[in-house]
Amino acid sequence: MAQQRFMGLVCKMNRETGEPRPASISRFEVKASLAKFVYWVHAQRELVRVCITAAIGTVLAWITYEIIYFVNWTEPRATTSWTLAFAIGVLRQHHLHRTLSFPEIDVSYGTSLRRDALAGILVATAGTVLNYVLTERVGLHHRQAWVACLTGVATLEYALLKLFVFRGRRSKETGQ
Repeated sequence: MAQQRFMGLVCKMNRETGEPRPASISRFEVKASLAKFVYWVHAQRELVRVCITAAIGTVLAWITYEIIYFVNWTEPRATTSWTLAFAIGVLRQHHLHRTLSFPEIDVSYGTSLRRDALAGILVATAGTVLNYVLTERVGLHHRQAWVACLTGVATLEYALLKLFVFRGRRSKETGQ
């Protein structure tokens, strides 16, 4: 099959239509692309790194919440789904923040994970109460409440990450 460059990718040409189609991507190419992305993120200022990590985490959190909400039968459904999705998200977000937002911190993984779990209890409590009030008392749609809760706890979460979870010496950074 003939190959040609299309949009910067080496593509195979479809024999029937003559249109380009992307060639298969190897695991090595995926790993190399991820490594380039991580390197690019690390080159950014700390606040930008945190925002990038938050954006990735928000997409993953939304997917997690929607799956849990779909299979959840426990009332109040929106609030229990929020709480369970948040608990799952603590582990995922800790790893993302550790890898992308605060890569230069000199605190052991276990220490920062324990601190994140403690901070998560506070943030989850605030988010769960807010979600319950918005969905059960105010009558807000559960997806609107999810966005409101996520937005509402974001500042608290960032402060706890910066001042408590990843508190410690930075090995290369000067603490931007």
